Amino acid sequence: MEEKESLVERNPASEEAQVQSSEEGVAHSRRRLFRQGAAVVAVTLVSRPVLAWHCKSPSAWGSEQLNPNTSLKTNAGHASYADETWTIDNWVNNTSRNSFGQPWGKLKSSYSKVYDKTNKTGGQFDFRKVTVGKLFSTVGALTRPSGMSDTDIVVNVLNTKDFRSYVIVAQLNYLLLAPLATPNDLDRCVTLVELKEMATGTYTPPNMRHVVWGQGQIIEYLNNNWIVVP
Repeated sequence: MEEKESLVERNPASEEAQVQSSEEGVAHSRRRLFRQGAAVVAVTLVSRPVLAWHCKSPSAWGSEQLNPNTSLKTNAGHASYADETWTIDNWVNNTSRNSFGQPWGKLKSSYSKVYDKTNKTGGQFDFRKVTVGKLFSTVGALTRPSGMSDTDIVVNVLNTKDFRSYVIVAQLNYLLLAPLATPNDLDRCVTLVELKEMATGTYTPPNMRHVVWGQGQIIEYLNNNWIVVP
């Protein structure tokens, strides 16, 4: 009797059924959390991939939250990239990431007017003094989220790691890193137009006319697709 029980426990078919049941449970949790607008941390724990950066378009990612299938488990049909983008902490501390260099240095090179006498220390550009007003007046392609004054310091806003920080960094990353070749290809999964719309606080994926993402779902998309991580 003990030998039969041991064989049943090691039966591959039984193990496969257990794995399938577990995966179905995860898929159900993803749908439930997304529909309820659950906290970002909760969705991240359930859905964040383990290894490579699998960046999906807003349409593809939104559809899979409501109707997971095999591609959700394997990321089949979705681009997998070797590395990510600048993190929020990279922007807060002006730290390098791989071959991308320092984000504020890249910003100053691309938008030289961001540097003036108001953000100078010892005759050098001091990113810690750049104000919200200066950033958005210099980088005209950015859509400004609500809840900030012109005199707020940008890195202080970013350091809150709230909705504002996610959508600001998402747009800055896109402007400075896309269009890209290896290792990033950010522009292959999202457009600047989509990121600008997200910055308004609501977003409707093109293939989901009756679905409106709020700030929580927008952060979930940006975070779970490695477009912006803390």
